[in-house]
Amino acid sequence: MSDTPLSLKEKILIAAVEGVGADATKKFTMEDLAVWAWERDRTAWGIRGYESKYPDLDKVRKDMGARGAEQKGVVQLGWVERVEPRVYRVTPAGLAEYATLSASMGSTSGELQEKAGRELGSQVSRILEHPVFRRWLSDATKPKYFRDAGHFWGIAPGTPPSVVRERIGGVENTLQSALRLLDELGVSEIASSRGKVAFDRTDIERCLEFHNAIKDRFSQDLRLLDPQFEKSA
Repeated sequence: MSDTPLSLKEKILIAAVEGVGADATKKFTMEDLAVWAWERDRTAWGIRGYESKYPDLDKVRKDMGARGAEQKGVVQLGWVERVEPRVYRVTPAGLAEYATLSASMGSTSGELQEKAGRELGSQVSRILEHPVFRRWLSDATKPKYFRDAGHFWGIAPGTPPSVVRERIGGVENTLQSALRLLDELGVSEIASSRGKVAFDRTDIERCLEFHNAIKDRFSQDLRLLDPQFEKSA
């Protein structure tokens, strides 16, 4: 169990995950999140001088980093994604981080921690079962064309640069968070909702190897879509 105090960004993540019940499909607004965070810690998220009465939306917005703040917010960390103006949802990486934080704190929210782990397992399984990745396992020279790598990432010519960064970063954040979860729990694999192995350490390491290989292979194509690719990769 860790004695390290939670950062404000970690508190925001916990409020978001618990607010949606660890359901990555549920959307929420900035106002929803402000209330959830405030209900968990009124001192941290209340309006100055009125902490016990009102949440401070500006405080939450700052640590969300929703509009490209200089310091990385929850959005830039890949824990939460913007799906519509002022509307968000928790990402698989966010669920993994939540499960890791819960494990490190010895959280009593075992049901949500378990659900977050299952949701993460489902998302990681989709990555591991993607046909482009499966073909690479048999032949490391594939994919030969950017359209196939783009299919894996969910991007194509014309995709806005911010979405390119979000999609590529989302895959990497999910996989890195999965590794941290394995480390925190002290296990080598995570089970799915049916009790079968959803993924193990070797799965994640191989997928990260693939992810880095195709980023390097198609770096020129990625720079055409996103001139800041090298900075954000």
